[in-house]
Amino acid sequence: MSKTVGKAVRVLEVLAEEPRGIAELARALGVHHTTALRMLQPLVRGGLIARAADGRYRLGLRLVEYGQQVLDEIDLRVAARPHLLALAESARATAHLVQLVDGRAVYVDKIEGASIRTWSRIGRAVSLHTSAAAKAILARLPAEQGERLLAGHDFTRFTDRTITDRAAFRAHLDDVARHGYATDRAEFEPLVHCIGVAVPGLPAAVSVTLVRTGPREPEPTEQLGALRETVAAITAGLGSAIG
Repeated sequence: MSKTVGKAVRVLEVLAEEPRGIAELARALGVHHTTALRMLQPLVRGGLIARAADGRYRLGLRLVEYGQQVLDEIDLRVAARPHLLALAESARATAHLVQLVDGRAVYVDKIEGASIRTWSRIGRAVSLHTSAAAKAILARLPAEQGERLLAGHDFTRFTDRTITDRAAFRAHLDDVARHGYATDRAEFEPLVHCIGVAVPGLPAAVSVTLVRTGPREPEPTEQLGALRETVAAITAGLGSAIG
């Protein structure tokens, strides 16, 4: 990657976190504000970045167009969407579709089925060692491919329930493979619990996310039957070639 392209990518990454004024952006990039302004100008002209009324810079609508085009080209997302809608409605919870894209597990679709919003966002990568969907995918991958994905992975602790030991996580994936589903029990966000099931024949998974604020709240495993039916419907829609 050339230095110019690398700088542009870094600008987009910083602004993806939140809109920033030129001074804030310069500090985040570690450059003088005049240098930051020069870096912004071609991105603004190309519609990749826009300047808001308050003077702060944010990601531009052109990126939305490009992102939508990429998502529309993912056949799995198209096939899965009606089933995700039905799952989110029946579960009164958030349904996600996660797929391996360029070596990362990425949210390729999300249907909000509850009033409580979650951290997830379409196009955002998930944490391999905490996400139920990512675990479900990893557990079904050939061992060599799974090891490559985890080789440089940082087992960051997000909550007191996060698995941070590599050997313990491998053993956990063995359990996932044995049971046919994976869970995230507040391992990334407190109170947020998920259950995920892999899509047969594809490096992808569907998950249901619930926010549990007390012991009487529904357990994610209560959605296992509906989740498996959803995955089966998606698989049937894609055809037997992936089975």
